Amino acid sequence: MFIGFYLPGASPYFRPNPFYENLKIKEKEVMSLLHNLDTKNIEHREKFQELKKDINFYRNLHSRLLMDQAFMKKKLVTLKQESKELQRYLFELNPNDEDEQEKASNLQTQQNVVGTSS
Repeated sequence: MFIGFYLPGASPYFRPNPFYENLKIKEKEVMSLLHNLDTKNIEHREKFQELKKDINFYRNLHSRLLMDQAFMKKKLVTLKQESKELQRYLFELNPNDEDEQEKASNLQTQQNVVGTSS
């Protein structure tokens, strides 16, 4: 006795198993999901590599800026010392002109006040 229905291309005694058919559908869904995850994983790895390069670039830039800052501070100290020495030298050349020296000193003080308040 034949129970079931006939599918073209299938043997007349073949009856599809609904559990097997559901399993095949689930397999296709899972394989599709796996493919999507693999694709996203590759994209994220590439993005991660780009970000690592960016981090390295900015870390190097930060180091260079810190070195430049230290150099500029040393240069500023040197220039301030040279300025004081030049003022002493000019005063020694013209010690009789105390009023001019006082004016220069007042001007220097005013410049320092303006420079620190800006």
